[in-house]
Amino acid sequence: MINAGKYNHRIQIVSPKVGHDAEGFPTTTDEPVLEAYAGVRTTSGYTLIKSGTSFEAATTNFTIRYPLKTKIERDMVVLFDGRRYEIQYLNNVNYANVELEIQAKEVEH
Repeated sequence: MINAGKYNHRIQIVSPKVGHDAEGFPTTTDEPVLEAYAGVRTTSGYTLIKSGTSFEAATTNFTIRYPLKTKIERDMVVLFDGRRYEIQYLNNVNYANVELEIQAKEVEH
């Protein structure tokens, strides 16, 4: 059984689409794919030091209920707390189609 209270942060998953503005310059717009509540977990500094990994490798894990009607792809972006995160890895937890874990890295503007 899943504790619904762990999904306590609102996220949005979007698909960036490249188009052109009125002057013909390329522009990127976000096409909404899914809005969901998620459990959010970040990689701790201690874990990064212990594994000898650079802090540049820090990721954020978003866990959502598995979307049965929407396909999430790695070329999509997670919007959370005013920040953008590129999806690095998707995990259907235990192949049960109950939870989807999204490992993402924050994109610097």
